[in-house]
Amino acid sequence: MKNKILLFITGCITLLLASCLNSDDENTDYTVIKDAQIRSLTLSHDSVSGLSSVKFTIDQLNGKIFNLDSLPYGTEIEKVSCKLTYVTGVLGTEVTMEVVPDSSFYWNGSDSLDFSKPVKFKTYAYDGVTTKTYTAWVNIHQVDPDSMVWELYANNPLPEAVEEQKVVVYPLNGTDEFFMYTQTANGYQLYHSPITDAKNWEALSLTGLPSADLALSQMTLYNGKLYAPSANGGLYGSEDGLSWSAIANAPSVKYLLGAVAEGTNQAPVLSAIIEAEDNLYFAGMNKEQQWLQGSIVPERFPLTGFGAAPYNNMYHEYLLIVGGRNSKDELTNTAWATMDGQRWALLSDEKVSYFKPKEGIILTKYDDKMFLAGGIESGGKPSKEIYTSTDYGITWSLQDTLIIFPSAYKARGFSSVYVDNNNYMLIFGGKTSKDAKSVNEIWRGRINRLATKD
Repeated sequence: MKNKILLFITGCITLLLASCLNSDDENTDYTVIKDAQIRSLTLSHDSVSGLSSVKFTIDQLNGKIFNLDSLPYGTEIEKVSCKLTYVTGVLGTEVTMEVVPDSSFYWNGSDSLDFSKPVKFKTYAYDGVTTKTYTAWVNIHQVDPDSMVWELYANNPLPEAVEEQKVVVYPLNGTDEFFMYTQTANGYQLYHSPITDAKNWEALSLTGLPSADLALSQMTLYNGKLYAPSANGGLYGSEDGLSWSAIANAPSVKYLLGAVAEGTNQAPVLSAIIEAEDNLYFAGMNKEQQWLQGSIVPERFPLTGFGAAPYNNMYHEYLLIVGGRNSKDELTNTAWATMDGQRWALLSDEKVSYFKPKEGIILTKYDDKMFLAGGIESGGKPSKEIYTSTDYGITWSLQDTLIIFPSAYKARGFSSVYVDNNNYMLIFGGKTSKDAKSVNEIWRGRINRLATKD
């Protein structure tokens, strides 16, 4: 009330002065300004970098003031300096802060204001009668850009429980689709779904595969063709993903490790471990399906249960594998890389343990880092920990705040993973123990700042 009385008195004085001036010169007209519009709003605070340069839009018709470009998540604006400029000047400004309701006060233009909630400005023109009311607020991002949001994308997408599964992206009638190969009590089955869907799956006819003992988890796409090894050393291939046959004249392929992509002055290669003369050797198959034998596989090198992911670094193509179980049936937590499939380099410092030895881990490149998740640890304990590496597997950092799985996500290993064009990471199936059936669900997650206009 006192503020309004003050404004009223000030207005009366203004009118009186105008009247006195009129009596001195009857031939001069004096017009009392009736414009109460705000021209600009500027905020500033020493501890909020860039706040003073934020541009605010003023909607004169609806009395709204706001910033179109949201400030970073977590920006604090509880006590900031505010500067208003006016179109022609005003008699005074009354302020009401929503954080302190029913507390309107006559603002002196210098007191700090709390913009954590909208602030109302009521301006009074020099005529003491004309007023204009504005509501001002500051837009701030409401989610942490570095946090990863997960959702159960598809529950029970398959009509039956499966022992194993492997998901690859492969063309069907000229269009890339998800192919999910599964092992059931009735043998191997194949389901497909558009890569834009992944919720609705239909069965496809599958021929030529053995009835059992195929290492589905090691199925590899190489040079437009799919390959999978069997327990007896056979290697199966398919040019359409549907009809399979044993590869003739192949060595005894015990394990497939993955594929190295073609690069500048670098030939692509299918990387494998073969058996020859009662020893295990690294080997690579080129585009002409010629095999080149490499060095003997060391005992500590993983043979099963490893995660594999290709990557590019400094104009060279590599294949990285992490974790898994070695020839001595021991779980490992080391990382290895190759450029040609014939020679592998140990990247890890074996004296440093960044995570527990495990098998069945998820490994993929995401957000310009190597992303490692889940797995089955010693004693059959499933994990849901997530680690990232910025140096392609040499060192790893545990993610325990922003990039974590939700509580509803069951710890698991032996999942398939795919990163789509919208930066979503899809995790297919997985097992809560090595001997359990695959979980019949698909999860999807994305780091907020990687969101696209999909």
